[in-house]
Amino acid sequence: MDDNVENPRLASSDESLVEDRNGGSGRIAKSTSSGTLNKRAMPLKKSASSHKKGGLSSGNESELLTEENLDTYIQDYNTVDISSQKELTDFCNNISDILDNSDDWEKRIVALRDLRGLMYCGVDHFKGFKATVNALSRSIEKALKDLRSQVVREACITVSAMSTEMGNDFGVLAEKLLTPIFSILLINVKVMNVSAHVCARRVISCTQYSKMVPVICDQVTKSKSAMCRRRCAEYVELIWKLWELSLITKNLSILEASIKSGVNDADSDTRTISRQSFWLYHEHFPKNAENMMKLFDASKRKMLQETKMGKAAPVGAGSSSTLKRPTKKLAPGSSATLPKPPTMSKSTPDLSQLGKTASLPRQPKTPARVQGAPRSSASSPATEKSTGVSTTQPRTAGGSA
Repeated sequence: MDDNVENPRLASSDESLVEDRNGGSGRIAKSTSSGTLNKRAMPLKKSASSHKKGGLSSGNESELLTEENLDTYIQDYNTVDISSQKELTDFCNNISDILDNSDDWEKRIVALRDLRGLMYCGVDHFKGFKATVNALSRSIEKALKDLRSQVVREACITVSAMSTEMGNDFGVLAEKLLTPIFSILLINVKVMNVSAHVCARRVISCTQYSKMVPVICDQVTKSKSAMCRRRCAEYVELIWKLWELSLITKNLSILEASIKSGVNDADSDTRTISRQSFWLYHEHFPKNAENMMKLFDASKRKMLQETKMGKAAPVGAGSSSTLKRPTKKLAPGSSATLPKPPTMSKSTPDLSQLGKTASLPRQPKTPARVQGAPRSSASSPATEKSTGVSTTQPRTAGGSA
């Protein structure tokens, strides 16, 4: 057969996009209409296995996203060269078409990496950049709902990258994507639900948009899944820690309702996280928090107080250590008193055992007298016990006479 028959697609297309994996930069190399590939573009299919370490293989523990390695995966993107608004529109339409219609999951992953590259190609100053990116919401949502775990993982990385780079401008898109992200938390595939959790934390940390708050708090109050309520209670805590107070004030009633629901939740972890959120709420709105405290029963109030003590680790550790520190501090002062108790202990048995103790100290003395005196002196202790010392002295004097 003719050599040209081996690559009919390359021979028929004027420009086919081939991903460069050798250079490591992720650039897109083009092939000519003659069907001959550039040497830099040749390792496409072979080098796909090298990228499987980052996102094309399925389900290893080492590939789980974490907050520590997320930025490393975000940097694994394809560089994009766009110089006009028209090119930006065409590029986004192409990304949308691939994510919506392509049956090749590897192409969908490449499209998501291209979308990440859009965040770093310097087109954010275009007037239509924000609107053009927001138009991709349905395509990104479809990628988040993909049946293949690695596509979902790649979509979570891309959403995290967009939130990191766009900041609060990503708010409109984030509001639409939070619900499908929360739905991934319910999936039992660890690669997927962990990726969704890391993505949600990054979005809430980098993008502050007031309309996101009801989406998050509704999951705490209404979700039937304990895992979803627990995660969203954690996101509420992030809002209290990181967001501006003005945005919190706009949604104060919703946040208060989520805390009330979380403190009374059936899941113990959700209750613990909500109690921590309560004290963050107390720092900004103490009067409102005290009024809320009165609405809880005695057991809930007790747990809130225990959480407050446990929240301040030095106080909790100090309470146990303060019980030990006073003993150490009093030790040098009590060292002067320590010899005194033994002296008191010696005197107290002499006072308590009146007759016995009077004879016990005299017994070691009488043997000394017995050694120097004859056996008749042994009768003197007996007479001393019954008659006393005054009567014994005349008798001894009479005996000597």
